[in-house]
Amino acid sequence: MLQETVLTPEELDEVRHLIPGPEPKVCTPVSEDSPGRILQVSEPALHGKELAYVTECLRSNWISSAGPYIGKFESAFADATGSAFAVCCSSGTAALHLMMAASGLGPGDEVIIPTFTMIATANAVAFTGATPVLVDAEPLSWNIDVSQVEARITSKTKALIAVHTYGHPADMDALQAIADRHGLLLFEDAAEAHGAKYHGRTTGNLSDGAAFSFYANKILTTGEGGMVTTNREDFAKLVRTLRDHAFSENYHFWHGYRGFNYRMTNLQAALGLAQTEQLEKMVALRRQTRALYDARLKAFSGLTLPGELPGVQSVFWMYSILIDEQVFGCSRDEVRRSLARRGIETRTTFVPIHAQPIYFRENRGRRFPVAEDICRQGLYLPSGANLKEAELDYVCRCLGELGSH
Repeated sequence: MLQETVLTPEELDEVRHLIPGPEPKVCTPVSEDSPGRILQVSEPALHGKELAYVTECLRSNWISSAGPYIGKFESAFADATGSAFAVCCSSGTAALHLMMAASGLGPGDEVIIPTFTMIATANAVAFTGATPVLVDAEPLSWNIDVSQVEARITSKTKALIAVHTYGHPADMDALQAIADRHGLLLFEDAAEAHGAKYHGRTTGNLSDGAAFSFYANKILTTGEGGMVTTNREDFAKLVRTLRDHAFSENYHFWHGYRGFNYRMTNLQAALGLAQTEQLEKMVALRRQTRALYDARLKAFSGLTLPGELPGVQSVFWMYSILIDEQVFGCSRDEVRRSLARRGIETRTTFVPIHAQPIYFRENRGRRFPVAEDICRQGLYLPSGANLKEAELDYVCRCLGELGSH
């Protein structure tokens, strides 16, 4: 039976400062100035042809992983990212794993990733038997610090994964130059970056392959789901094969690869197509939310607001801030508890990979100060496409009442 990794008391003491407080219970607001509903960090925005397309699936009886909307969704999403190929699958994690598996990674191989990322990035590497090798974040975009990457390359390194953190594209030109110098594959974890731009090019079209997530809180959603995009025909074909148990083209129950059941249903693809048709609108709403928050919070002492590097168009999947407890007047976790009592949901930023029990021991003794600061101080505020300006004003007002500005 699988055993949970549990840190010893001594090990736990080394990472205790990075562990956020318990999730606060979010209460339905009752004050007269409240919106009268819980403000979630992000909720699905289903304002297009979702119902019509899903209804068509039901009427035609195409509800499983075969059906016309699979191809339509893949084609539309490939066009939206400027990629030659797109392969849909069951989740963003599945998309990452498919890319790692199709690359032939295995025990003894290493893949460089940022430590400041969601656990799926590291797990997708580990699922193959390869080892995730960690690099710190840089302080403005919170993406992988390119200046530290080459020092982590060894003879075992096979690939780099750039994570477009919270929708801000990583420095792909610099990472591609490193990959070219060392003969490495370069991939994008674009789970949070639908429609983001890097020097005029769209995320998902900046590397050997990219993985997207369509979880319910993402900019585009299929409830659960994922997508691999690539410009390499051979890679797309192999990913498509592995997604579906690696059935042979000639003999159905004949398998030359160890494949997976990572298929997406036609119902989900119908949702995805309707969502993709609204991508530009969804991105514009997130960027508008960022501008509204910035205008209201820029005068607050002790808050670091999300940045955007030159030549980049972030989609600000989440409006993420850092709270300096000494200047703002209360801690990140105190802010979360107070906002929760007033019906405002928040999330902490990621706990870095090197602090996670399942990766702690292989990284013990290494420090990643930027990622650790983001982890200790960071949270994100309601940012979804359904958020109204009056509701955003309420969030800012509640936050302002806590601070010492």
